[in-house]
Amino acid sequence: MSGIAVGVAGSFSGKVEAKEQISVAAHSPFIASGVAVSHEGVVFLGLPRFPGMEKTPSVARVNNRGEPVPFPGGRWNTWQKGKNASQAFVMVNAIHLFRDNTLWVVDQGAPVGSQPEPGAQKLVQLDVKTGDIMQVLSFPAAIMPPGARFNDLRVHGDLIFVTDSGLGGVIVHNLSTGKTLRRLSGQKVMRNDGVHLHRGIGGRILADGEGKRPDIASDDIEVDASGTWLYFAVPAGPLKRIGVADLLDMALTDDQLAQKVEIVAEIPSIGGTCMDTRGNIYLADAENSQITVLSPSGKRATLVQDHRLISPDALFIDRNRRLYVPCPQLQKLAFLNDGRNEVQAPFLVFSIPLPDSLDGIPLGTGVEG
Repeated sequence: MSGIAVGVAGSFSGKVEAKEQISVAAHSPFIASGVAVSHEGVVFLGLPRFPGMEKTPSVARVNNRGEPVPFPGGRWNTWQKGKNASQAFVMVNAIHLFRDNTLWVVDQGAPVGSQPEPGAQKLVQLDVKTGDIMQVLSFPAAIMPPGARFNDLRVHGDLIFVTDSGLGGVIVHNLSTGKTLRRLSGQKVMRNDGVHLHRGIGGRILADGEGKRPDIASDDIEVDASGTWLYFAVPAGPLKRIGVADLLDMALTDDQLAQKVEIVAEIPSIGGTCMDTRGNIYLADAENSQITVLSPSGKRATLVQDHRLISPDALFIDRNRRLYVPCPQLQKLAFLNDGRNEVQAPFLVFSIPLPDSLDGIPLGTGVEG
């Protein structure tokens, strides 16, 4: 875990204590689990289609009142059951933005409990200024077999890395050559081990009304600034990593690759992560309503703790070194809350300025790939 800090702004250090340091960047009537911010400071939201949220526009741009506006508009934001799912957002699980200032959307292609139609599960790249669709990537069954589910993605150079949280695995797509790999498919190291349980506030084990617990495979993903390491975790941990060079080495079988996976750290149940150019990984701690910074040395420090951080999810650091934290309240959905749906709108996205350092840990800028 290493990197070089560039363009660091601000001059304060230490844990974010004052309430005025935590701002509401967006408020949504729909569950907002993903956030990305353009180089110009425009905020975008990922709005998954969970039960009760069937009319969500799935992707939105935040206006100057903090409200979501469908993006890019038209059929992409108005999918309904029975409509063509290959040219519309169906179940958006993640959004992200990288160095080239385009928006990537990860669409699982079907609501919870349903199977996606061919072409429905896709990666969509959009122009952040015009909303034009730049490309749509979908993959054959050899790459995304039945049961596979796109989860989150990172880009480094010409390579897109996507986790599969259905079967477990990593998809690597080369934007220059068009070649796609499926690696570590279904491997034990990519799945929950049954020991680390997905928990919510206070350590409550998440389950539905019948006691069924979520079975989510490889979920959170990061690639460090140098492109050397790919980090991943199931929501309950632990955090693991594998060398990118090993992942791309086709002389290694998936069984051999699995032997090269390293455990980085035990972590609480998390909703999401992000990474800075100093090699720090930011953990959205769903058990303690806080954001924890894990340094390359293994040292940990709490950036912020706030009761409003309910199921903090996919994190994002913008170019002004503000950390964005969507709080979709997922642990209050019926299938994670003993059969009771207790989510309450609005769903908030917070932003927090990053200090130069935190308890002696130097903090960098966001990794842009």
